[in-house]
Amino acid sequence: MTLPLFITRGNKYVAGAIMYAVAYALYYVTNHFPVVEPTLLPFTWIDENTPFMPWTVLIYISEYFYFAFVYILLKREDNINQYLYSYFVAQIIACFIFFAYPVTYPRELFPVPTDIPQWLQATWVWLRKADAPTNCLPSLHVASVYLSAFAFITDKQKKLFWTFFIWSTAIALTTLTTKQHYLVDIISGITLASSTYYWFHHRQQYKRVIAIPSAVVAN
Repeated sequence: MTLPLFITRGNKYVAGAIMYAVAYALYYVTNHFPVVEPTLLPFTWIDENTPFMPWTVLIYISEYFYFAFVYILLKREDNINQYLYSYFVAQIIACFIFFAYPVTYPRELFPVPTDIPQWLQATWVWLRKADAPTNCLPSLHVASVYLSAFAFITDKQKKLFWTFFIWSTAIALTTLTTKQHYLVDIISGITLASSTYYWFHHRQQYKRVIAIPSAVVAN
């Protein structure tokens, strides 16, 4: 099946905003309203021995700024189309798994310390209210950031790829230190990111439906 390349610099931000809004709505519904009893997974050795480090929540929530930077910095219009297709399909796949087989994390075993600064406690209160302990497997936090970093490869921006890849890895590690995810969530999140990137950036066929100047495509 050939997919249309319809995003240009003129509609890039409107299309991105719509896609992110739909993706968030799907995540929110499956996160807060599971239809099947969520399952606890056994801890691996790494899960058990990774310490709870409350300050790393600042790296963890940097994801919310991460995507804005990625979307602004991507230049090639065909690549932007491919990125949004891959991102949206990754969300659909993950949310289907969340719906069919929800996994939860025992956050109650890791209460937020009372001896940390009040603003940091407030950050934790906000996070744990906004993000229920379900929607663990795969980690969309991990899948989304790595998929976004990979987009810079196709965009031919090598330095930005390494910058965002390192940032993605830091975020992935904090899913363990904030006790938001199991190790298997990270592995499955990276697998989801790699497979959707490969398909939509290297295998999927496209057809441009909105003509743009060739010089713009080259940039």
